[in-house]
Amino acid sequence: MRRIDELTSEINESTIQLQDIKDQMSKQFKELWKLQCKKDMGHEYDKDRYEDLMYNHKVLQQKRRRLITHINYLNKEFFEILI
Repeated sequence: MRRIDELTSEINESTIQLQDIKDQMSKQFKELWKLQCKKDMGHEYDKDRYEDLMYNHKVLQQKRRRLITHINYLNKEFFEILI
């Protein structure tokens, strides 16, 4: 029973982290979209900011994938214990 509680706690923490990453990605995507529109229209845009946002967005995507994999593993372990 103790392990189930630990797994539940860890799953909840990971889910909160995942939601935080999702929120960050959403904000970055909005900024990237605005800069991309300026770029596509031929207007001047902050190239350094654009590159930084692209890099940070890719890093967040990697963190998101890692967390999803971790949550899936925890869920699998959780259900194996229950059965």
